[in-house]
Amino acid sequence: MTTKWVIDAVKLGELRDVPAKEVYLDDHSPRVISMPLVMFVLRSRNRTVVVDTGGPADEEQIRRRIPYGYVVGKGEHVGTALARLGVRADDVDLIVNTHLHWDHCSNNDAFPNAEILVQRAELGHATGPSPEPTGAYGIHGDAVPPFARCLERIRPLDGASEIAPGLGVLPLPGHSPGSQGVRVDTGEGTFVITGDCVDTFDNWDNAGAELPLPSGRFTDLDAFRASLAHLKGTGWTPLPSHDHTVVEKAAFGY
Repeated sequence: MTTKWVIDAVKLGELRDVPAKEVYLDDHSPRVISMPLVMFVLRSRNRTVVVDTGGPADEEQIRRRIPYGYVVGKGEHVGTALARLGVRADDVDLIVNTHLHWDHCSNNDAFPNAEILVQRAELGHATGPSPEPTGAYGIHGDAVPPFARCLERIRPLDGASEIAPGLGVLPLPGHSPGSQGVRVDTGEGTFVITGDCVDTFDNWDNAGAELPLPSGRFTDLDAFRASLAHLKGTGWTPLPSHDHTVVEKAAFGY
């Protein structure tokens, strides 16, 4: 029997006053937008897997690290959000980070028993001599960046991989060198958690254009466009990582 998963999208804070040019390539308008930070909780039978773990809730970290307005609302702390789903952090044995920017991995250490899967290219870039931009990885002065708090539990991957029955990862470089997506087989079809390869459904739809629109934050624009073309060709349903409608619907594959 094919393993089927269900997906809960959990909001763990919100970035506010983000310049639109950082989300939509070549947007030269002065507008700003808000972006939720999303943790995806995947469940099948008795197993729970988490994709991305959001940003910090600690006020000191927020003041030091966050370049925009950033708010963590009541009920948006990781422990509270998990409790609503009836999930214990200790029971999660696997985390997939789509990449190692602070807003996708800051709560990795809340899951003490979880192995963490990251593309080797992403880990190498984040720990290299000069990742660009350093702020995106939470590198500030002598502070330990979020991804580095759990280095001993990271297992690097090299390319596409089946990580569990009904779950797979696929490289989606461009936003960062080792960005990856997560394919999730559900009773409602196959979804792909895109990480920041697709920030919002507006990027994906791109006003009806043939291919989705990259964001304005990238390390390799050609690779970014190739990743989007690959995603489009799969026919899978995307779950962007910073779209309000994802956390409003919240449940997928049920």
